[in-house]
Amino acid sequence: MGKLSGYFMIALIIVPAFFVSTLQAETAELEYSGKSLSVFPILMYDTDIGLGYGAKAKFVNYLSVKESFDLILFGSTKGERLFDFIFSIPDIEIRQGKIYAISLDINAKYNKILIDNFYGIGSDSKEEDLTNFTYEIKELKLTLGRGFSSFFVCQASYYFRNIHYYDVEENKAYTEGLKSVGEQFSPFLSLLVRYDSSDSQIHPTHGFRFEIQSDLAYGFLGNKNASYMRFILDLRKYLLVFGQKDVLAFRLRFQKISGDKIPLFELSVLGGGTTENAMRGYKMNRFQDKGKILLNAEYRFPIWKRLGGNIFVDYGTVWPSLKKMDFQKSVIDVGWGLRYYLKNFIARFDMGFSNEGFGIYFQFNHIF
Repeated sequence: MGKLSGYFMIALIIVPAFFVSTLQAETAELEYSGKSLSVFPILMYDTDIGLGYGAKAKFVNYLSVKESFDLILFGSTKGERLFDFIFSIPDIEIRQGKIYAISLDINAKYNKILIDNFYGIGSDSKEEDLTNFTYEIKELKLTLGRGFSSFFVCQASYYFRNIHYYDVEENKAYTEGLKSVGEQFSPFLSLLVRYDSSDSQIHPTHGFRFEIQSDLAYGFLGNKNASYMRFILDLRKYLLVFGQKDVLAFRLRFQKISGDKIPLFELSVLGGGTTENAMRGYKMNRFQDKGKILLNAEYRFPIWKRLGGNIFVDYGTVWPSLKKMDFQKSVIDVGWGLRYYLKNFIARFDMGFSNEGFGIYFQFNHIF
């Protein structure tokens, strides 16, 4: 924790101050005026983490340089403890569809999940092989980006991460494999290219988004515990239907990891209500392997004032290699949800149903 604490203090104090003082002129062309604050108290139930409590707040342009401060403090009855802080300049919504010389995002996160899930590797993994353990991550992510045009963006991120698996359930199928993870400092570099014609990062209603991402972890990049390359392709399409507020949204996410030393926690995952792994009718981490395909479709519609709803379908599969991809082993779920729209973020509730039961999830912002 000492090494990460040092990185965090340097980034949180020195780097934002430098950018605040030097980027004011460079972001002057971004049209935005005034300050805004969005706050949302959290009292919810989630299938994976139990009864949750806390709050989320986002401050935008309080320093008058089009920056934002985003903070989540959260706890739950199943032992999750989450601290998530993001500083962005310019704010991601302000920079959407704009040309800018440089952007900076600093994300400091601590997350402890007292009861995490592991079912084994592969699309044939069985529910009865569930092994529980405690998962803890300390992470500092630094991202630099540039908006070359209204639609074209490039980003480079470096993740300082400490991963810890412990209190593994004894006499279960995967006890020894999970114990072998132990605690690892596992940083990596991420490079991303995005073409984005959508109208918003918070609530897109029309347009197309295309992302190619490559994650690299090798000794020369600071990772002594892993050696891999991960490729991610993410395609999204948004369509207005039945007027100016109903939205059809589609997402295809393809992911593949290869390398000489791939830690267990770097495998491609399906299951739960997070952005990367959204199979909302299945438990968190239900399926894992070296590759995955994930398809999500949603119909989002207004209900009353800031309250909206959605219906969705999720489809996906995992596989050890492209040659062994088997779509007959794909899984599917369907469900419905509610959305509460604030100026700077969205509160999201989803309930998904599959042949293994159902899942209830409360998160922030759209899945995609």
